[in-house]
Amino acid sequence: MVFLLQEFKSYRIGIVGAGALGGALAIALNKKYFCITKIFSRSKASIIKLCSRLDDASLSTSVQEVSDNADIIFITTTDNAIKSSVESASWKKGQIVIHCSGVLGLGVLSRAKNDGASVGSMHPLQPFSDMDSGSNNLDNITFGIDGDEFALNIISKLVNNLDAISIKIDPKYRALYHLSGVMAGNLLLGMASSIADIWQKIGLSREEGAKALIPMMIQSCKNIIELGIPQSMAGPYVRGDYDTVKMHLDTLRKSYPAILPMYVELARISLKYGDEKVGETVSQSKKMFKLLDEYN
Repeated sequence: MVFLLQEFKSYRIGIVGAGALGGALAIALNKKYFCITKIFSRSKASIIKLCSRLDDASLSTSVQEVSDNADIIFITTTDNAIKSSVESASWKKGQIVIHCSGVLGLGVLSRAKNDGASVGSMHPLQPFSDMDSGSNNLDNITFGIDGDEFALNIISKLVNNLDAISIKIDPKYRALYHLSGVMAGNLLLGMASSIADIWQKIGLSREEGAKALIPMMIQSCKNIIELGIPQSMAGPYVRGDYDTVKMHLDTLRKSYPAILPMYVELARISLKYGDEKVGETVSQSKKMFKLLDEYN
Protein backbone atom coordinates (compact mmCIF):
# COMPACT_ATOMS: atom_id res chain seq x y z
CA MET A 1 0.00 0.00 0.00
CA VAL A 2 1.48 3.36 -1.06
CA PHE A 3 0.94 6.66 0.78
CA LEU A 4 2.04 10.11 -0.25
CA LEU A 5 3.87 11.81 2.64
CA GLN A 6 1.33 14.65 2.68
CA GLU A 7 -1.54 12.17 2.79
CA PHE A 8 0.13 10.16 5.52
CA LYS A 9 0.69 13.20 7.72
CA SER A 10 -2.97 14.15 7.40
CA TYR A 11 -3.87 11.32 9.77
CA ARG A 12 -5.20 12.68 13.06
CA ILE A 13 -3.41 11.19 16.07
CA GLY A 14 -4.86 10.69 19.53
CA ILE A 15 -3.08 9.70 22.74
CA VAL A 16 -4.56 7.68 25.60
CA GLY A 17 -2.12 7.93 28.50
CA ALA A 18 -0.22 11.21 28.91
CA GLY A 19 2.76 9.87 30.83
CA ALA A 20 6.42 9.92 29.88
CA LEU A 21 6.09 7.57 26.88
CA GLY A 22 2.81 8.90 25.51
CA GLY A 23 4.03 12.45 25.94
CA ALA A 24 7.38 11.75 24.29
CA LEU A 25 5.73 10.16 21.24
CA ALA A 26 3.20 12.97 20.93
CA ILE A 27 5.85 15.70 21.16
CA ALA A 28 8.17 13.92 18.72
CA LEU A 29 5.39 13.35 16.17
CA ASN A 30 4.22 16.95 16.55
CA LYS A 31 7.76 18.10 15.72
CA LYS A 32 7.51 16.00 12.54
CA TYR A 33 4.31 17.93 11.61
CA PHE A 34 1.81 15.22 12.46
CA CYS A 35 -1.53 16.45 13.75
CA ILE A 36 -2.08 15.49 17.41
CA THR A 37 -5.75 16.15 18.12
CA LYS A 38 -6.92 14.70 21.43
CA ILE A 39 -5.26 13.60 24.70
CA PHE A 40 -6.87 11.56 27.46
CA SER A 41 -5.30 10.43 30.71
CA ARG A 42 -6.34 9.69 34.28
CA SER A 43 -4.43 12.79 35.35
CA LYS A 44 -5.86 16.08 34.11
CA ALA A 45 -2.59 17.79 35.03
CA SER A 46 -0.69 15.43 32.73
CA ILE A 47 -3.06 16.21 29.86
CA ILE A 48 -2.66 19.95 30.35
CA LYS A 49 1.12 19.61 30.54
CA LEU A 50 1.26 17.62 27.32
CA CYS A 51 -1.19 19.85 25.45
CA SER A 52 0.99 22.86 26.31
CA ARG A 53 3.80 21.25 24.31
CA LEU A 54 1.71 20.54 21.21
CA ASP A 55 0.35 22.77 18.47
CA ASP A 56 -3.33 21.86 18.28
CA ALA A 57 -4.12 19.12 20.80
CA SER A 58 -6.90 19.49 23.33
CA LEU A 59 -8.04 17.76 26.48
CA SER A 60 -10.42 14.82 26.23
CA THR A 61 -12.64 13.56 29.02
CA SER A 62 -12.83 9.94 27.79
CA VAL A 63 -11.23 7.37 25.55
CA GLN A 64 -14.34 7.59 23.41
CA GLU A 65 -13.71 11.27 22.74
CA VAL A 66 -10.21 10.42 21.53
CA SER A 67 -11.60 7.66 19.29
CA ASP A 68 -14.19 10.04 17.83
CA ASN A 69 -11.52 12.57 16.85
CA ALA A 70 -8.52 10.53 15.71
CA ASP A 71 -7.49 8.11 12.97
CA ILE A 72 -4.41 6.72 14.74
CA ILE A 73 -4.78 6.14 18.47
CA PHE A 74 -1.83 5.31 20.71
CA ILE A 75 -2.67 3.49 23.95
CA THR A 76 0.30 4.37 26.17
CA THR A 77 -1.19 3.50 29.55
CA THR A 78 0.31 0.99 31.96
CA ASP A 79 0.11 -2.57 30.65
CA ASN A 80 -2.71 -3.55 33.00
CA ALA A 81 -4.86 -0.64 31.82
CA ILE A 82 -4.59 -1.18 28.05
CA LYS A 83 -7.40 -3.72 27.68
CA SER A 84 -9.87 -1.81 29.87
CA SER A 85 -9.04 1.46 28.08
CA VAL A 86 -9.75 -0.08 24.68
CA GLU A 87 -12.94 -1.75 25.92
CA SER A 88 -14.24 1.57 27.26
CA ALA A 89 -14.78 2.93 23.75
CA SER A 90 -16.10 1.95 20.35
CA TRP A 91 -13.95 1.98 17.22
CA LYS A 92 -14.46 1.92 13.49
CA LYS A 93 -13.02 0.67 10.23
CA GLY A 94 -10.16 2.80 8.97
CA GLN A 95 -8.78 3.55 12.43
CA ILE A 96 -5.47 2.16 13.65
CA VAL A 97 -5.27 1.39 17.38
CA ILE A 98 -1.71 0.91 18.63
CA HIS A 99 -0.53 -0.12 22.06
CA CYS A 100 3.04 0.50 23.24
CA SER A 101 3.55 -2.45 25.59
CA GLY A 102 6.62 -4.55 25.03
CA VAL A 103 5.27 -7.75 26.54
CA LEU A 104 1.56 -7.83 25.58
CA GLY A 105 0.25 -9.22 22.31
CA LEU A 106 -2.57 -7.88 20.18
CA GLY A 107 -5.28 -9.70 22.14
CA VAL A 108 -5.69 -6.72 24.47
CA LEU A 109 -6.92 -4.75 21.42
CA SER A 110 -9.58 -7.32 20.49
CA ARG A 111 -12.45 -4.87 21.11
CA ALA A 112 -11.03 -2.46 18.56
CA LYS A 113 -10.38 -5.28 16.10
CA ASN A 114 -13.90 -6.63 16.48
CA ASP A 115 -15.24 -3.13 15.80
CA GLY A 116 -13.37 -3.11 12.48
CA ALA A 117 -10.26 -1.11 13.36
CA SER A 118 -6.75 -2.17 12.44
CA VAL A 119 -4.58 -3.02 15.44
CA GLY A 120 -0.87 -3.10 16.14
CA SER A 121 1.87 -2.54 18.67
CA MET A 122 4.87 -0.20 18.64
CA HIS A 123 7.21 -0.61 21.60
CA PRO A 124 10.35 1.54 21.94
CA LEU A 125 13.50 -0.11 23.29
CA GLN A 126 14.26 2.97 25.33
CA PRO A 127 13.69 4.05 28.95
CA PHE A 128 11.49 7.13 29.36
CA SER A 129 11.84 9.18 32.53
CA ASP A 130 9.93 12.22 31.30
CA MET A 131 8.17 13.33 28.13
CA ASP A 132 10.48 16.23 27.26
CA SER A 133 13.82 14.45 27.32
CA GLY A 134 12.19 11.32 25.88
CA SER A 135 10.97 13.18 22.80
CA ASN A 136 14.56 14.21 22.01
CA ASN A 137 16.02 10.71 22.30
CA LEU A 138 14.20 8.70 19.64
CA ASP A 139 16.73 8.94 16.80
CA ASN A 140 18.10 5.54 15.81
CA ILE A 141 16.39 3.65 18.63
CA THR A 142 14.62 0.39 17.84
CA PHE A 143 10.88 -0.17 18.02
CA GLY A 144 9.52 -3.70 18.31
CA ILE A 145 6.39 -3.76 16.15
CA ASP A 146 3.51 -6.07 15.30
CA GLY A 147 0.05 -5.82 13.79
CA ASP A 148 -2.20 -6.64 10.89
CA GLU A 149 -1.01 -5.72 7.41
CA PHE A 150 -2.51 -2.23 7.34
CA ALA A 151 -1.38 -1.38 10.88
CA LEU A 152 2.16 -2.63 10.21
CA ASN A 153 2.37 -0.46 7.12
CA ILE A 154 1.35 2.63 9.09
CA ILE A 155 3.53 1.81 12.11
CA SER A 156 6.59 1.23 9.93
CA LYS A 157 6.10 4.64 8.36
CA LEU A 158 5.62 6.30 11.75
CA VAL A 159 8.85 4.77 13.04
CA ASN A 160 10.68 5.80 9.87
CA ASN A 161 9.41 9.37 10.27
CA LEU A 162 10.80 9.40 13.80
CA ASP A 163 14.22 8.50 12.30
CA ALA A 164 14.12 5.23 14.22
CA ILE A 165 14.38 1.53 13.35
CA SER A 166 11.57 -1.04 13.36
CA ILE A 167 11.79 -4.80 13.83
CA LYS A 168 8.81 -7.16 13.73
CA ILE A 169 8.54 -9.29 16.87
CA ASP A 170 7.02 -12.76 16.72
CA PRO A 171 4.21 -12.75 19.34
CA LYS A 172 5.45 -15.97 20.95
CA TYR A 173 8.78 -14.31 21.78
CA ARG A 174 7.45 -11.01 23.13
CA ALA A 175 8.26 -11.80 26.76
CA LEU A 176 11.87 -12.67 25.90
CA TYR A 177 12.14 -9.57 23.73
CA HIS A 178 10.73 -7.36 26.49
CA LEU A 179 12.85 -8.75 29.31
CA SER A 180 15.97 -8.14 27.21
CA GLY A 181 14.98 -4.48 27.07
CA VAL A 182 14.24 -4.34 30.80
CA MET A 183 17.64 -5.85 31.56
CA ALA A 184 19.45 -3.49 29.18
CA GLY A 185 17.56 -0.45 30.44
CA ASN A 186 15.74 -0.56 33.76
CA LEU A 187 17.88 -3.19 35.49
CA LEU A 188 21.03 -1.61 34.11
CA LEU A 189 19.98 1.61 35.85
CA GLY A 190 19.52 -0.30 39.09
CA MET A 191 22.91 -1.94 38.70
CA ALA A 192 24.59 1.37 37.84
CA SER A 193 22.99 3.04 40.85
CA SER A 194 24.14 0.31 43.23
CA ILE A 195 27.66 0.49 41.78
CA ALA A 196 27.70 4.27 42.27
CA ASP A 197 26.70 3.68 45.89
CA ILE A 198 30.05 1.91 46.38
CA TRP A 199 31.70 5.33 46.28
CA GLN A 200 29.91 6.24 49.50
CA LYS A 201 31.97 3.48 51.11
CA ILE A 202 35.18 5.27 50.10
CA GLY A 203 34.19 8.69 51.42
CA LEU A 204 32.77 10.14 48.21
CA SER A 205 29.21 10.68 46.99
CA ARG A 206 27.28 8.40 44.67
CA GLU A 207 26.87 11.40 42.36
CA GLU A 208 30.66 11.56 42.06
CA GLY A 209 30.68 7.82 41.48
CA ALA A 210 28.11 8.06 38.72
CA LYS A 211 29.96 10.92 37.04
CA ALA A 212 33.19 8.93 37.07
CA LEU A 213 31.81 5.50 36.16
CA ILE A 214 29.15 6.24 33.55
CA PRO A 215 31.65 7.30 30.83
CA MET A 216 33.30 3.91 31.38
CA MET A 217 29.92 2.19 30.95
CA ILE A 218 29.25 4.15 27.77
CA GLN A 219 32.63 3.22 26.32
CA SER A 220 32.04 -0.43 27.22
CA CYS A 221 28.78 -0.34 25.26
CA LYS A 222 30.54 1.31 22.32
CA ASN A 223 33.12 -1.46 22.41
CA ILE A 224 30.37 -4.05 21.98
CA ILE A 225 29.10 -2.22 18.89
CA GLU A 226 32.56 -1.64 17.43
CA LEU A 227 34.35 -4.87 18.39
CA GLY A 228 31.48 -7.30 18.87
CA ILE A 229 30.97 -10.15 21.33
CA PRO A 230 33.23 -11.54 22.81
CA GLN A 231 36.08 -9.35 21.52
CA SER A 232 34.86 -6.38 23.57
CA MET A 233 35.37 -8.29 26.84
CA ALA A 234 38.14 -6.98 29.10
CA GLY A 235 39.25 -6.95 32.73
CA PRO A 236 40.15 -9.56 35.34
CA TYR A 237 37.75 -12.20 33.99
CA VAL A 238 39.57 -12.18 30.66
CA ARG A 239 43.07 -11.90 32.11
CA GLY A 240 42.56 -14.60 34.74
CA ASP A 241 43.44 -12.25 37.62
CA TYR A 242 42.49 -14.68 40.39
CA ASP A 243 44.03 -12.68 43.24
CA THR A 244 42.30 -9.48 42.12
CA VAL A 245 38.91 -11.18 41.97
CA LYS A 246 39.44 -12.72 45.44
CA MET A 247 40.27 -9.27 46.78
CA HIS A 248 37.03 -7.93 45.27
CA LEU A 249 35.00 -10.70 46.87
CA ASP A 250 36.60 -10.32 50.30
CA THR A 251 36.13 -6.57 50.21
CA LEU A 252 32.46 -6.82 49.24
CA ARG A 253 31.79 -9.44 51.92
CA LYS A 254 33.24 -7.06 54.53
CA SER A 255 32.16 -3.62 53.25
CA TYR A 256 29.12 -4.02 51.02
CA PRO A 257 27.60 -7.53 51.35
CA ALA A 258 24.28 -6.41 49.86
CA ILE A 259 25.70 -6.42 46.34
CA LEU A 260 28.01 -9.42 46.72
CA PRO A 261 25.42 -11.78 45.11
CA MET A 262 25.09 -9.45 42.12
CA TYR A 263 28.87 -9.32 41.69
CA VAL A 264 29.13 -13.11 41.85
CA GLU A 265 26.40 -13.68 39.26
CA LEU A 266 27.76 -11.05 36.88
CA ALA A 267 31.21 -12.58 37.27
CA ARG A 268 29.86 -16.02 36.34
CA ILE A 269 28.28 -14.57 33.19
CA SER A 270 31.42 -12.64 32.27
CA LEU A 271 33.57 -15.78 32.55
CA LYS A 272 31.55 -17.39 29.76
CA TYR A 273 32.46 -14.61 27.34
CA GLY A 274 36.01 -14.41 28.68
CA ASP A 275 36.39 -18.09 27.73
CA GLU A 276 35.00 -17.34 24.26
CA LYS A 277 37.63 -14.65 23.74
CA VAL A 278 40.80 -16.14 25.22
CA GLY A 279 40.02 -19.71 26.25
CA GLU A 280 39.66 -21.17 29.74
CA THR A 281 43.40 -21.64 30.23
CA VAL A 282 44.03 -17.87 30.10
CA SER A 283 40.83 -16.87 31.87
CA GLN A 284 41.35 -19.55 34.54
CA SER A 285 37.58 -19.98 34.47
CA LYS A 286 37.49 -23.35 36.28
CA LYS A 287 39.50 -21.94 39.17
CA MET A 288 37.43 -18.73 39.12
CA PHE A 289 34.13 -20.63 39.25
CA LYS A 290 35.31 -22.55 42.31
CA LEU A 291 36.29 -19.28 43.96
CA LEU A 292 32.91 -17.71 43.20
CA ASP A 293 31.13 -20.75 44.67
CA GLU A 294 32.79 -20.00 47.99
CA TYR A 295 31.03 -16.61 48.16
CA ASN A 296 27.46 -17.70 47.30
